[in-house]
Amino acid sequence: MIFSRPNLPDLLTSWRQTVELFLPRVCASCQAFGSSMVAAGALCPLCDRLVRLATLNLHSIILPGNELPVVAAGRYEHELGRCVLAYKDAGRTDLGPYLASALARAITALLQTQGEALELEETIYLVPLPSSQASVRRRGYAPAPLLARAALPLLGFPGQLRVLDALTQVPVWARAVEGIQGSKAQKTLGMHERHRHMHGKLTLGKPALHSLGRHYCLEGAACLMIDDVLTTGASLQEGCRVLTGQGARVLGGATIAYVPKRQPHSTG
Repeated sequence: MIFSRPNLPDLLTSWRQTVELFLPRVCASCQAFGSSMVAAGALCPLCDRLVRLATLNLHSIILPGNELPVVAAGRYEHELGRCVLAYKDAGRTDLGPYLASALARAITALLQTQGEALELEETIYLVPLPSSQASVRRRGYAPAPLLARAALPLLGFPGQLRVLDALTQVPVWARAVEGIQGSKAQKTLGMHERHRHMHGKLTLGKPALHSLGRHYCLEGAACLMIDDVLTTGASLQEGCRVLTGQGARVLGGATIAYVPKRQPHSTG
């Protein structure tokens, strides 16, 4: 009797089919499952293609007030919007490679527009906007810092790039003492209310081993803010206020998506 050696690709296919039978994967966008998700990632093949296409047409936005340039990889709608929402609120961290790739394109585009203003070997700090402590406890992670670190290896910039968690949210009790609004959810507020709500909500954070005397020194540092979704720009403008108050040079902001209906001034 002659026994043939099992083929490795066939074994892998059988293993994936067995796993799919007991632990079926679901597309993070259209909720498809079954044969279409065998050997797929977090998205089915169709949604995978649609999300990649949705993040190819970059959008350049100028925030009013401080004229801060922001580049978003796509619109917060359809497949891309569902993916960002699933990543933030449904624990679908397996979407990280898709969103990090989109964020890396937005960062690259913004750095290219700032090319003449940047020195060749200048260190650029990617400063993610922080989540509230309650959100971090609920999710188990902070979306913007996680995505900033995932996008870092994808960037081919000649200078040095580093992720710097220099911003933090002011505690709720401190905002209550200072009379800063904190009762309403930010997504329920209008544009002007959101800007008033965000003012004073961010502050300079503390680095590791700060008890030993370490602190952030941002005088003259080139900073680029990172966020997941741009709605009114209130969070980015507040982050810019804090960073420039510490002497930093803010180059702009980069996001995965933006909400087009609430942007007062947009240029394609």
